[in-house]
Amino acid sequence: MSIFAAGRRWFAAASIATIVVAALHTLGNTLGPAPTDASYVALDAAMRGYVVPLGLGMSPSVWMIYQSLVFTMSICLVAMGSLGLVIGASDASPRLISRAALVLAVSSAALTALFAVCQVTPALVSMAVVTVLFAIAAVGSRSA
Repeated sequence: MSIFAAGRRWFAAASIATIVVAALHTLGNTLGPAPTDASYVALDAAMRGYVVPLGLGMSPSVWMIYQSLVFTMSICLVAMGSLGLVIGASDASPRLISRAALVLAVSSAALTALFAVCQVTPALVSMAVVTVLFAIAAVGSRSA
């Protein structure tokens, strides 16, 4: 079964979009120079200088904890998109595709809501698009 067969195209598009969002998220957090204004420089120094004892002899800085969360987002989005591609390319039934799309739509919607509350515009817009694509896939794959 082709991942781009009727009833799977939106699911494939949503899965690919999720991986693209992961790549954009990673690039946005790793490329380009850091701001040079005094407030950011002070914040950066404070985050790098403040360590939190977390057990097992580990005491990461707040900066390292932040970095772990940045890359957790990237890894989880790649996993979501990749799982979608694997399911979509398999001989999965339309019912399974629809259910997987629904789970991924709800997950994406939860992330969209989080980014709305936290006012993180790029992630909000990206995840809103992914949510819509998975929602369309959830409805569209049922009729295939």
